[in-house]
Amino acid sequence: METMATKIPTALAKEVDRLVASGRYANRSEVLRVAVRALLESRASARAGGAEPPIPLRIRAFRSRLQKLAGDARYRHRWVALHGDDVIDADDDHDDLVRRILDRAEEPIDIGFATEHPGPRRIRLASPISARRS
Repeated sequence: METMATKIPTALAKEVDRLVASGRYANRSEVLRVAVRALLESRASARAGGAEPPIPLRIRAFRSRLQKLAGDARYRHRWVALHGDDVIDADDDHDDLVRRILDRAEEPIDIGFATEHPGPRRIRLASPISARRS
């Protein structure tokens, strides 16, 4: 099993805690595993029907914003942290950017690579727990 760190809104964390307190789930990890598994299974059944689910509006807007930022020399081909439509930070190094924004109060913060053709990118990120301890 792998460990994944994530930030979720406080209201969502409270709902997860309510599910754990109900006794139906042993802990937060189990709640999240069940939820992610259900999401992936629903996507697999949608694909089996021949149709890919549409890209959510929020993701399309995010990718569009990254394309627009690619037109600005300050952000082109750099990692950008966005809160809504506002740029809150940018860096050439993804890990450095994540370390700087981990303790920010804004939620949610989206990180993407500003390019003319933005899309999903796979990255490897060290645990934020060890980054905070140093």
